[in-house]
Amino acid sequence: ELYDIFKEESKDKWIKEGRREGKKEGRREGIKEGVINTLLMLVKDGIISVEDAAKRANVSISTFQKYLNEKM
Repeated sequence: ELYDIFKEESKDKWIKEGRREGKKEGRREGIKEGVINTLLMLVKDGIISVEDAAKRANVSISTFQKYLNEKM
């Protein structure tokens, strides 16, 4: 019985940890998406170049160009 209680508590702990990690990852991805969307708008409006935007997004020019083609 004690083993079952420990097993259940351990399971709950891992589930909570998984949720916490999932939320962190979601925030990171959301922030990255927001930055890329902002850079896409700046490129579209002619404020910065694709090259500058790619550099700021920390991706290759070809990758940023793909984002641009997908969103436009």
